Amino acid sequence: MAIEEHAHSNGRSSARPGPSKPQASTHVGTLNQKSIRRDAAASTSNSKQNENYLDCRKDLQQRIAGIESEIQSYDEELRKIQDVRALRIREKRDLENQLEALRQQNIFGVVGNPQGKGKQLKGVLDYGSDDFQWVPQLKTKLQKVFGIQNFRLCQQGACNANVDGRDVVCIMPTGGGKSLTYQLPALLITGCTIVISPLIALIMDQVHHLREAGVEASMLTGATSKDETNAIYARLRAMADGEVPSNREIKLLYVTPERVAKAKRFLSILDKLYAGDRLARFVIDEAHCVSQMGHSFRPDYRSLHVLKQMYPRVPIMALSATCPPRVLEDVLKILKMKPIVDGRAAHMHEGTVYFTAPLYRKNLNYEVLPKPSSSAGALKVMVDYILAEHKDESGIVYCLTKKDTEEVAKGLSENGIKSGVYHADVGDADKEALHRRWRDGKVKVVCATIAFGLGIDKGDVRFVLHHSKTLEAYYQESGRAGRDGKDADCVMFYRPQDAMRLSSMVCTDVDGQTKLYNILRFAQSITECRKVIFAKCFSHTSQLSMSSWATEDKDALTPCGHCDNCARAEREDSFEQKDVTVQAWQILKVVDEVGRNGGRVTMSNLVDLARGTGKATYDIQAGGRRRGKGKGKEQGDIDLGAVADGKVDLSKEQTEFLIIELLVTGYLTEDYHSTAYQTNVYLKAGARAVRLTRMTKERLDTLTVDRIVCSFVKHAAAKRGRKSKAGDGYGNAKASTSKAKGTRFGKRKRLGEEEEGEDLAGPLMEVDEDDTWEEDIIPPPPPPKRKPAAPRIKPPRAAITVVRSDDEDEGGDGTGWSYSMRQPDEDSPPTKRRRRAAAKEPI
Repeated sequence: MAIEEHAHSNGRSSARPGPSKPQASTHVGTLNQKSIRRDAAASTSNSKQNENYLDCRKDLQQRIAGIESEIQSYDEELRKIQDVRALRIREKRDLENQLEALRQQNIFGVVGNPQGKGKQLKGVLDYGSDDFQWVPQLKTKLQKVFGIQNFRLCQQGACNANVDGRDVVCIMPTGGGKSLTYQLPALLITGCTIVISPLIALIMDQVHHLREAGVEASMLTGATSKDETNAIYARLRAMADGEVPSNREIKLLYVTPERVAKAKRFLSILDKLYAGDRLARFVIDEAHCVSQMGHSFRPDYRSLHVLKQMYPRVPIMALSATCPPRVLEDVLKILKMKPIVDGRAAHMHEGTVYFTAPLYRKNLNYEVLPKPSSSAGALKVMVDYILAEHKDESGIVYCLTKKDTEEVAKGLSENGIKSGVYHADVGDADKEALHRRWRDGKVKVVCATIAFGLGIDKGDVRFVLHHSKTLEAYYQESGRAGRDGKDADCVMFYRPQDAMRLSSMVCTDVDGQTKLYNILRFAQSITECRKVIFAKCFSHTSQLSMSSWATEDKDALTPCGHCDNCARAEREDSFEQKDVTVQAWQILKVVDEVGRNGGRVTMSNLVDLARGTGKATYDIQAGGRRRGKGKGKEQGDIDLGAVADGKVDLSKEQTEFLIIELLVTGYLTEDYHSTAYQTNVYLKAGARAVRLTRMTKERLDTLTVDRIVCSFVKHAAAKRGRKSKAGDGYGNAKASTSKAKGTRFGKRKRLGEEEEGEDLAGPLMEVDEDDTWEEDIIPPPPPPKRKPAAPRIKPPRAAITVVRSDDEDEGGDGTGWSYSMRQPDEDSPPTKRRRRAAAKEPI
């Protein structure tokens, strides 16, 4: 029983695992089913991916096939276009060959060497020849339109190259006739010539003269009214569309560089003219303004580089009076013009045709006159000069500042000289009014900054008075005179104290000091021909060839024979040469002593110290305030016997001249100190000073090299109460250019009478030690009546101020009035009146 139970128990016990086997089998089966399903799903997924791949591949292949088909269609079209293009190229070449054949026929006999003799040079043109077929037309227009009988200098060559469609660079002297080289060809060429000019006054003058000559000329400037501007644009659009006959086209359109750089409307009309083949040429006047190396750089000029890029078929002409090689190279690069070729032997197809003419004009008489130290005296000298030498003749007085122009014009008008004012602050309408009155002879003298007169074509300017900062400016200013070919005077007023004021004005300019020293050397010279000084200076500083200053009958270094120094050379008793090595040593010793004591010395102060005159002290306090001003200022003095072995035995004027010589030769140098209102200029020892100061006075006597020699004028003694006939104050007699040349160097009345104790030399509104920079010009008292033998215009009763009036003073005697360009009050109408006992009504 127990066994059975045990067996039964074992059976139950052994039977328990039995059911567990089927459970494990079920779990495995489940896993297998999942695996199968997973495999099936994966298989299905792979199948779908394969289907997607096939679909994507098919799609991409179809797209590629579509693009290939499209490309094939383009290739077919390109083949057709290329065939047309090749055909048009052949046609273009045929037309070019016909054009070249026509050109060859026209210039037959012109091709050859520069002299037109000997073996012909293939493909070389002499543009100065008369053999171009259009030359008769040019000469006919020259005579009928401009009233000129013959070409001058290189005008004919430049005109021929212009008509021939070449890029041109023309360097000619101021007054040499540059404008004609593009104005005349414009009359023969279809389309509009765009002239880019820097000055509104120049533009107005050119347009006025062209219209008077019957030439269709217009201008787009700030002074052009809105209605006129719109009318000009309408005419240009009509020209571009071919709706204007050739004889009604605007032949010359003058604009400023700012309009080209900034006016989108103007560029849009240029595009239309170019597309319509009515854009004849671009002319860039005063082209040196393009380069930063030029003396009158204008930023907006640099934007002109787009012209060649936007209008490649339009030729460019660049004009200038002063464009040395390095500036010319920069100009060509900026304007994207090809290298230059000589206009007398130019390649027929390549290069920018280059023309140049001698820069020296032999009808201009250069002269340097001394100025009194006082402002009133300086003004009186100018008044006396104008009345004695150029009464009732047209002239220009160039001043350094805008204030100077106002004061000088006022002083001249109060002495019976009709004067006007021109500077940057004068409104465009007032500038135009002044220019018109000056051109018509209602204003005789314009007092201006250098902005006035660039390119002004007024032939009868008989004199120009200068107060220039640079020799380049002096040359440019002088070019306004004598454009009719008759004699004219270019007079610089100078005294050594000018150097200090000018130095303060140019101290921050690029090459300012170098340029200042050049004009100081020019003004200081009393023996060397002015033309020769120009040639030497410009050939050195500007790399201009010496040949630029040669004339037909004289080379560059041959004296002109008619400047003040050439006239003085014929009178050896008018100047003397002195060895001033000892005096230079004394001056440098004084400067050295001042510096050693921590002082500062101005030029006028140095003259007093070295000569032992005046207060003979210097300011030791830092800050450089003037003597006699401020408190707590320490004054230093010098024992001249111990420091410099005595006083300098030269006159004040000679000492000033010597100090400037020491400055420009490096024995002295400037020491600048700026305040809130001005820049003060002091003098200190230069790099070369030690060559002398290290020596004793005794040792100087044994010095055989590098001795300092100066030429000084011998002044004729002036009798008190009478005018001297010594001439110009530099020992040089001078006669008016309005007289015959044979009497040009004869005697004439002295321009200014030297007062006792005062040297006849000095700049306008100059500052001495005790002066202020803002010193005004005080009009001189009315001149005394003269004897009948020496008649003079009586002083006016009072000045008349004319403000923006175009009315002429009818019935007046023409004296005692000025043309003021100051803006009137908005509430006050323009007036023109004489201040008399009974006032006239405003006109």
